[in-house]
This record gives sequence, C-alpha cells and structure tokens, in this order.
Amino acid sequence: MALTDDMEKQVNDIIDINLDGAERKKFRINGNNDAIIELNISDLGIVERVESSMEELQKYMSEIASLDTEEEGFSSRLKEIDQKMRDTVDAIFQYPVSAACAKYGTMYDPKNGKFRYETIIEGLMKLYNDNISEEYRKVQERLKKHTDKYTKTVAPTKRKKK
Repeated sequence: MALTDDMEKQVNDIIDINLDGAERKKFRINGNNDAIIELNISDLGIVERVESSMEELQKYMSEIASLDTEEEGFSSRLKEIDQKMRDTVDAIFQYPVSAACAKYGTMYDPKNGKFRYETIIEGLMKLYNDNISEEYRKVQERLKKHTDKYTKTVAPTKRKKK
C-alpha cells in the first residue's frame, strides 16, 4: 500500500508516518479570538470519559450544597471544588476547555436551569455527535461500494425439464 503525501514526510533519513488519525479541529468560543479550543471530534473514547466523569462532577455539586456558608474557609473550599471540576471537564475533552468556556465565573454557575459544566459538556458533545455520525456515514458509503459487487441479486436461471 502506498502512503499518501500527508501520511509520509521524509526528514533527513527518517520518514514520519502519521497513522494516528487524530485531527484536532479549532473552535472559537462565543466569538472570542482569545478563547479557541482544539478538539479531536472523532474520538469515540469521549463517551467513556463523559460517563465516568459525570458521577464525579455530581459529587462535587453535592459537596457544594452541603457546605456551610458561615464556615471558615468557605470561599477557599468553593475555589478548590471549582478547580477540581475544571480539571475533570478538561480531562473529558483532553484539552483545557474550561479556561476558554468558563473564563469568568465558576463551573457550577447556574444558567437556564443547568450548571455551566453541563452546558459546556452538552454543547461540545454535539460537535462530537455530529462529526461521528458523518464519519460513520462515510464509512458505510465506502463499504457499500466494496460490497455491492458481491451483494447484487442475480436473476434465477430456469432449469430445463427432462
């Protein structure tokens, strides 16, 4: 199999081959040129990372709800929880998305009946869902081209009577 030009690049005596397939796309958040994130929106591992992180994020929300506002260190505890939530969201997307998506405020700020971390995850997951659906459609088209010649129906032949 011949390697395409974008898969192969010779530098000195070493040939680089890109088989990773991970292509990060850039997205501008809220029209802000200082808030650009890069995501590999073909990464199916995102589903597992979201599922395994939601319980952790909800645990942080429960912890916030149980804090006593009169307790010493209340504000520093909120700041610690916000950082943990940011770290968790960043780990989901394998990129520091929280800095761009929640530059001001916290991950637990409520808006339109949801917390900010939920809005971020749902909004970015739509990019993954749309892209993965399109990529699967392309795979199915390619496979159909290769299998059509084997799956065409052949008209039955008539047998001669003896």
